[in-house]
Amino acid sequence: MYICICNRVSDKSIKASIKEGATTMRELYKKHSIGNQCGKCCGCAKKLLNSELIKVADGQAQVA
Repeated sequence: MYICICNRVSDKSIKASIKEGATTMRELYKKHSIGNQCGKCCGCAKKLLNSELIKVADGQAQVA
């Protein structure tokens, strides 16, 4: 699914960036230019970022 239509950024590419260590919207902006056109994607991208970071945190908690 596309998160940012203007820059053709999919949820898969955002998830891959998070797995590679991105933890902020600023990092996603630098890598994918999210929000530099119309900005309608920012809310959806932020929700995706937060949900993926929670999954990462839960996974680390289960390992510990």
